[in-house]
Amino acid sequence: MRNLKQIVMLIMVLLLAHTGWTQKTTPDYQYAFDGQVKWLMLHESGTLLASTGEALAGIRPNSSEVSFKLERLKRVKEEHLEFVPNTPYVIIKPRGIFMHTVVIDVVKGKIVFDSKAENWQNGVTSRYFLYPEMMIVVNGMHKEEGLGNYTAGVGMYDLKTGKLVKIFERKGTNPMTGEPDILGDDIIIPGLKNVECYSISSGAVKWTADVKNATSIVTNEASKEVYAFRSKGDNTVVYKINADNGASLWPEGNKIKGVISTIEFTQQGLAIVTNILSGGSKLASKLKGSGTSKVYLLDLNSGADLWDKSPKTKGIINHFYVEDDGIIFGVSDGGINKIAFDGTPRWKKPLKTGPGIQIMATVPKGLLYISETDADIIDMTTGESVFGKAIKYKRSASVVSTYDSKMDRFLISCKDGVYEVDGNNGEYNLIANDITFGGKEDPTGIEVRAGGILLTSDQNLEMLDFQGGANWDVYHRAPGKSAFGAILMGALTATSMAMGSAHAARAGYMKGAGVPAYHSAVQREEDAADAYAAIADAAFQEMMKRFKATKATANSSFILTKVDEGVALVKVDKDSGETMNEIVIEDKDPMYEVDDIAGFLYFKDKGNNISAYDLNK
Repeated sequence: MRNLKQIVMLIMVLLLAHTGWTQKTTPDYQYAFDGQVKWLMLHESGTLLASTGEALAGIRPNSSEVSFKLERLKRVKEEHLEFVPNTPYVIIKPRGIFMHTVVIDVVKGKIVFDSKAENWQNGVTSRYFLYPEMMIVVNGMHKEEGLGNYTAGVGMYDLKTGKLVKIFERKGTNPMTGEPDILGDDIIIPGLKNVECYSISSGAVKWTADVKNATSIVTNEASKEVYAFRSKGDNTVVYKINADNGASLWPEGNKIKGVISTIEFTQQGLAIVTNILSGGSKLASKLKGSGTSKVYLLDLNSGADLWDKSPKTKGIINHFYVEDDGIIFGVSDGGINKIAFDGTPRWKKPLKTGPGIQIMATVPKGLLYISETDADIIDMTTGESVFGKAIKYKRSASVVSTYDSKMDRFLISCKDGVYEVDGNNGEYNLIANDITFGGKEDPTGIEVRAGGILLTSDQNLEMLDFQGGANWDVYHRAPGKSAFGAILMGALTATSMAMGSAHAARAGYMKGAGVPAYHSAVQREEDAADAYAAIADAAFQEMMKRFKATKATANSSFILTKVDEGVALVKVDKDSGETMNEIVIEDKDPMYEVDDIAGFLYFKDKGNNISAYDLNK
């Protein structure tokens, strides 16, 4: 229970907050359309996509006019959209028997690929997006300009410019069967009958490898290696190909059990993780994700498995890292193990942990892990607790953590409360055990602010001082399970979820660039923004600005709540708990999207209009 002084302070904060906030009733911008607005969707770039009767429209934050209208795409449904994570590109997927495929740049507001406009007969039969080149590669029947006949081929388009790079002619009996890859000026394409390497600049075939029906190609730029993978039922066959002449270095291929989930290039061999799902290829089993993983290290010369016996995992591996002296991995059901490159265990026995390992991070004293029931720092050499005492707590569906750089400690929020962990001596303390959020919520976020430790959830914020004492808390009751609530609550998290998944795709790049394994959410946003600097394209520069803007907008939290007038979106200051802004919506069945980075609320009002409220004013 909080003492009287804290309660008085809380009341004063709430009173001051009430006198300071503004309640917006008039939208800052309105956008009118001739046709009915069918749906709204916020892209991670900050562009609001809207399907209207006249076009697929885009609205950028702080724009007084509709940013673009693509009349050719006026009947697109939500399920036809496929976002390419961490890019400005959205793919309009094929519908029905026709394979018409379109790619749009939602920042520039342009169609950057249109299979119909590019003369692909009935669309394309397959397409793959290639990182980091930002190319789309498509397969089908193409008609050259000025010619009347369609010929089989694979086309490569630069999405940054929207221009065709090259058409690689192929026989109709040897279509592309999987995902290609680029190695310098070469593109290696898997086909039904073989694997072929083409010069991108000339379009000529450089070599052919006798590997049939490969499903993907993976190249290693550093060592100039080419690998072809072929799925065979629930198993995989791996081939290595000479990058200079196409000679099969592993002619028979290496047959491995399971479906590949991870590939890592090491000097000691090709490290591969496969998943062997319970029940084989049954859909229910795959959706459930139960089963076990298997780790291989293939000899770079022969393709043979260097390990006589793969380490037991007893579950699906969801953390996998290559270190200087071996491979370390964590299992989703609990457990961490480390294996030397010769296949021998680095530790006496696998480390037992709780289920749901959420974080594995290298810290000065060793390896920090955090699961649903425990946390500890492990000696990387022995696999034992550095300080001989793991933190044990009640199983928590939500365990969140952060690093406090000022006090050089880790903070962990779980069902027990908030723990602090000293990474230097291993001491830990439960600094707060009276965390009771309104609406029976658990904290889903924790961050270190200038004035203390902030815990957050959908409807709650609570500020602790640096010793764990309560400063203030704010709770706004959820609006209920109405269609309105479901739509807007989903919108509130859409941007952060999109950003999170996009950043996950960059984990390998960031690790290679020397980014620490454990740092703040704000720092992760800045690192992701910095990664765009190498991409000379206006759309990516705009996305970089948006990632950078997260630092400036990290001072507010947006909460959907029920008020006397109906339902409101409330903007709360993270450092004081004060309500800074409030927008009340009277529509009982509205269509909403919330951009919690730029601070905008969009909704379809009566008629065919979209209204936008600037929550920063």
